[in-house]
Amino acid sequence: MYPCSAVRVRLYPDATAFTAAADGFIGSDPLSTSVIAVVAGRMAAGIDPRPPDALWATVEDHASVVGVAMHTPPYHVFLSRMPPAAAEALAETLAAAGRVVDGVNGEIRATGAFALAWSAHTGLASRQLTAMRMYRLGELTPPAAVPGRARLADRSDAELVASWAAAFHDEAQPEAPGQDWAAFAGRRIGARQVHLWVAGQRAPVVAEACVSAPAAGVARVGPVYTPPEHRRCGYGSAVTAAATHAALGDGATDVVLYTDLSNPTSNSIYRALGFRPDHDAEERVFHR
Repeated sequence: MYPCSAVRVRLYPDATAFTAAADGFIGSDPLSTSVIAVVAGRMAAGIDPRPPDALWATVEDHASVVGVAMHTPPYHVFLSRMPPAAAEALAETLAAAGRVVDGVNGEIRATGAFALAWSAHTGLASRQLTAMRMYRLGELTPPAAVPGRARLADRSDAELVASWAAAFHDEAQPEAPGQDWAAFAGRRIGARQVHLWVAGQRAPVVAEACVSAPAAGVARVGPVYTPPEHRRCGYGSAVTAAATHAALGDGATDVVLYTDLSNPTSNSIYRALGFRPDHDAEERVFHR
C-alpha cells in the first residue's frame, strides 16, 4: 500500500485476493473493467495459468476503490476508468517498486494521466500505438440477406481457428505480444466461445467471432476475423451478430467490443448491428 496525496494503491500478486477486493468496483463499472475481470476471474479459477510476475492493483480514494489495474507481462498494464490522480498514483507506485512497464492500455483519460506520470518518474516518452473505442450493445439488429449460417467451432476447426487468430494478430495488432495460437484455439473452442460463419450448405467457413463468458454480466466480442478473399460480403457482421446473440442467451446483460478507430469500416458495421459508443481507449508504448 502506497500513498499519493489522498489516494492509496494496493498491489496484489494473487488474482483471488484482487477479485475479492475489486468486486464492488467491478460491479459498479463492468464495462471498462471487463478485460481485467475476465483475465482475473480465469486465473483465480485456475482456468488460465498465472504468469509468475503478474500483478493486480486497486486504487482507493478515502478508502473507496476508484479504479483497478492489472499487469500480466508481456502484456502492457491495463487500466479501468479512474480519476487522473488515481492513475498518477498507480504510476508512482509501480515506478517506486521498480516495476518494468513497457506500455499502458485502457480508458483514454486514465492511460493519458498514467503515461504523463510514468514519463515524469522514469524519463521515458510514450507514443500512441492504437486508438480504440469500446462499443456497448443497444438493441441487436442482425444483418439481412447474408447467405449462410452460424455454427460453433469444434475440435476439427482448431487448426483454422489458430491460423486465423495468428492472422488477426499480424494484421491488426502486429506490435502486441504473440501467444501459442494452438493453445488459444483449443481453450476458446473448449469453452464454446468461437462462432463460425459457413456461407452455404457445402461452402467453406468464411468468418469467425469469439466472445468471452460474461464477467459481472458483461461478455466481450473479439477477435472477429474474415480472410481478405471473403470480405465485403457481410460475413463478419453476420458472425458477430451470431456471437452476440449467443452471449445474450448465455446470460450476458451487456455485450461489448473494442474497435480500432483507424478502421472506419468496422466502426460503421458495429453501429449498424446496434452497438453504441461507451468510451474511448488507447494503447501507448514507452520508449527512450
